[in-house]
Amino acid sequence: MNEPANRTVNNLRKSGDLQGAWEFGFQALQAAPQDTYLKGALFWVCYEFLKHQLENLNKRASSSNNYRPTDFEFEQIENLLQTIVNLDIAAGGLEYKMLLVQFKKSLEWFPTLIHLVLRHQTVLFDDEAKTPFQAEKGEVPSLMLSTARQVASAWLRAREYWHLDLNQVMAFINQTREQASDTKHMMWLDYDQAKCLVVAGQYDQARELILPILRKKQKESWAWGALAATYSKQDQRLAMKFFARGIVSAHDVTFSLRLLQGIIPLLLANQQQAEASMCLKTAIAAYQTHGWKLKQELEQLSMQPWYDSGVDEKQLSPFLNSISHDALNYLHGPMEKVVAIVENIHKSGKGFQVFVNKSTSLSVRMGVHKGKQKPQAGDYVELSVASVDGNKEVVASSSSKQVDMADVSYVEGTLRIAPKGFGFVEDTFVPPFVIGNLKNESKVRALRIMSWDKSKARHNWKAIKLTELNFNEY
Repeated sequence: MNEPANRTVNNLRKSGDLQGAWEFGFQALQAAPQDTYLKGALFWVCYEFLKHQLENLNKRASSSNNYRPTDFEFEQIENLLQTIVNLDIAAGGLEYKMLLVQFKKSLEWFPTLIHLVLRHQTVLFDDEAKTPFQAEKGEVPSLMLSTARQVASAWLRAREYWHLDLNQVMAFINQTREQASDTKHMMWLDYDQAKCLVVAGQYDQARELILPILRKKQKESWAWGALAATYSKQDQRLAMKFFARGIVSAHDVTFSLRLLQGIIPLLLANQQQAEASMCLKTAIAAYQTHGWKLKQELEQLSMQPWYDSGVDEKQLSPFLNSISHDALNYLHGPMEKVVAIVENIHKSGKGFQVFVNKSTSLSVRMGVHKGKQKPQAGDYVELSVASVDGNKEVVASSSSKQVDMADVSYVEGTLRIAPKGFGFVEDTFVPPFVIGNLKNESKVRALRIMSWDKSKARHNWKAIKLTELNFNEY
């Protein structure tokens, strides 16, 4: 009795004879073009060939993180992918899932795979593929999320050459947002989608995605640049404001190179050739400092008659600060300036609580505080407070000089520590974490606030910082 063709193919593949499995299998397929078992067996032969083709690409990318194939690699891999697609295997099984796993970091470079995803959409992903992996260093994006980001990247780069449909791309991204259970990395999919919408001229929709990101990433130049891009064709003044804010927010000039290039046409349109020259000179200097080859676009700009290489680029920062000083107002609307005192640092270290008055206490994310040192209990800070969805939200914080505040005062006396760990200085309650290593009956000065006492349903003094006094001071 003859062995089924699919079993012969599988046996040849498992023995390492991929070429033999290929030749036998596709010859058999001509005689039985509807044999789904044979097609499945041939898929795994193609899959093994693909793994071999990807070895050099992945090895090269492990150090450079550049998964773009060479022309030869592209041709070889695309031929194999076309062969797989022509097998017309039903979606929803293990085959396509494993294919996407194999191309998780390089999918964007292969049009056959991109079209495969857009054609089948979410059918390709089971529950496991929609779930992020919890690794030791944190959450690793789900297969579905990483695929959606690769699809967006492919559309941005090759939408015309590969005839990619934006509506299909948007549908897949939106379904991914609804179905994938990622939390940490979902923001980056919003960012990718916003970039696609900007290119498509759908600026308002892009802005709706960018603003929530920017509220969390106010110190990131790329986030300001993304918002600026949504205004470049609608309001050049606002676009310049946000580009400027992004440039001055950059941790290093290299992070602002795209923004420096992006603001130049806007400055020229506003007859500000000197400032445009400063931006270009700053960008060129960054390339020269790092020994990088100057981008062709920058080289061409440097040859334009408006460019003055003799400008003083040190004047750029004051100019950018002047036009971007109120940029935060456009993220949250009108803001209130408030001076407060730090009540305590959150246990996580990612934020702190501030006391404004006896009826107002606010939480502040450490990321919005500007200063060389992190604030400590008892420090004074100036806050920019916005109203977001009816709630007060601190969007910026900076160190402030001490000011007179209602419901804040000092008291000196003897620290009396109770058996349960809390204490008192005169009529002022002292929480255990404020006492720290101080001993019972220490002479101290307590910085205190008028705090609501739930147990007594009234306001009482509470210490937020203790300073030990020596005998002479007391």
